[in-house]
Amino acid sequence: MQCQACAAQVVIAEVESGPALIERAKHDRDAFAILYRQHYQRVANYLYRRTGDVHATEDLVADVFLTVLRYLPRYRQRGLPFRSWLYRIASNAANRWARQRRKTLRSLEDDVAAALPGRQPAQTDCFDIERAQRLLLELSPRHQTVLALHYLEGLSVQEVAQVVGCRVGTVKSRLSRARDALRGRLGIGR
Repeated sequence: MQCQACAAQVVIAEVESGPALIERAKHDRDAFAILYRQHYQRVANYLYRRTGDVHATEDLVADVFLTVLRYLPRYRQRGLPFRSWLYRIASNAANRWARQRRKTLRSLEDDVAAALPGRQPAQTDCFDIERAQRLLLELSPRHQTVLALHYLEGLSVQEVAQVVGCRVGTVKSRLSRARDALRGRLGIGR
């Protein structure tokens, strides 16, 4: 037997979807809960691919949906999918996290270098997920964003342009530069 609140949410989800659900979620907690459930996994997967860290992902997803809750009343539908707006918020959160992480890693590397002068970090020849994640985090946030949205999330170049708020040509250029930067870091020629 379902509780009354659960049954009401099922009815809302069946009757309203898309723009109507978004409008209702601006002032109705149950509708917002449905939006949250509809988009949680997609946002969490995207952020995990950007961070490679379960705990950071959980924190960032919470931040994203708190931001959505805060700014949803101001959200206006302008022909773009709601998920584009979500990805923009998630991308901004991931970029802030990456900048902070990069500062922290540089500080740790400096501390290690000072403690062990003349010693180089061990390098491996195998290409693994951690190395790929580290290389992705070494890229600028702009390049991280377009690579992750296009290749990991499967968005088209046009959709990425909507998310990041720039022209299609700019996205193509950033994708090309990001791929070149990754190839350079991997030691792979064109």
